[in-house]
Amino acid sequence: MRVLLSTYGSRGDVEPMVGLAVQLEALGAEVRVCAPPDFAEVLAGVGVVPIGVWR
Repeated sequence: MRVLLSTYGSRGDVEPMVGLAVQLEALGAEVRVCAPPDFAEVLAGVGVVPIGVWR
């Protein structure tokens, strides 16, 4: 299964999606997260692929 999660906002908005992404990957899903660029390192640090158009 492929899953795309999208979120925008501050840490309190993004980190729950990071946790969800990690759990979905543990269940075998291919997960991508579209989030603000400030969180790209956080996502990559837990093995989740960050995507998005960032300027």
